Amino acid sequence: MQTPEEYEVSQRVGLLIQGLKHRRGMSKETICRHLDISTRTLDNYLSGASSFKLGTLLKFADLCRVRLADILDDTETLSRLYPNNLRDRGGILLLLAGSITGALVFEPVTCALLFLILFMAKEDKNSQLLTFIFAGTFVLEVLVALALRYVIFPSVESFYYENIYAFSIQLAMSLLLLFLLKYRMVIAAVITQGKTASIFEKNYAEGPLYILVGFCASVDFLALMENFLRNLEHLGVNEEFAKIFWEVTFFYDYFEYLKVLPMLLCVAVLYIGFIVRQQPLQNPLHLI
Repeated sequence: MQTPEEYEVSQRVGLLIQGLKHRRGMSKETICRHLDISTRTLDNYLSGASSFKLGTLLKFADLCRVRLADILDDTETLSRLYPNNLRDRGGILLLLAGSITGALVFEPVTCALLFLILFMAKEDKNSQLLTFIFAGTFVLEVLVALALRYVIFPSVESFYYENIYAFSIQLAMSLLLLFLLKYRMVIAAVITQGKTASIFEKNYAEGPLYILVGFCASVDFLALMENFLRNLEHLGVNEEFAKIFWEVTFFYDYFEYLKVLPMLLCVAVLYIGFIVRQQPLQNPLHLI
């Protein structure tokens, strides 16, 4: 049985586990795997049936990116990781964005919207090709994300490497999208062999799309660099110095929120660009 002081620590660990589930989407099984204990052992710790071992607490502190003293003393650094505080930090707008970015909602809806625009633009090869570039890249990104989640991540024991894979793939997809946008005319020439003149016309959606995709690529790059920054000990930097940067988690915490709005705006710009191209241009001579 635990002493009252040990039980207080166990309650803090329980709150931190809830915070990890909200903040990083970690399951109890994943947490136990990183702590090298069974789920039953963790349940015994949290219920007070047995006391946490020092080595387990040290591993848990490292998993939360805090110091062991923070867990033992319940410092301000620790309290900001509790689930209630995580909710307060974002406000209603962040919670709304979080519900939108859920994989079960955002990915199918975005795919459906892109393919709907593809269908609507079947008579406008210009808008259709531009939309196809986004639809194809997004589908590829989803497939790669599924491969990461179910094939690569289960064999990787470090969030440091998991984040490298995840952010690198996101950056590669954004750069691929920029590349396809830049060479859209070349792609159009190869696909149509120059037989469809409208496909080479200027599309007013291209400018805003460059800006939005460029913003996404910047977010991906900064998230990847931030991951290296808060894991300097993996790069050979002294751990005491590396701990200074453990709490640099802005892009890690808000990555999905920073990406969802530009992506939805891309869908909206593609639709607006298609609608604008359907409006016949008035010839000034007809107005005389």
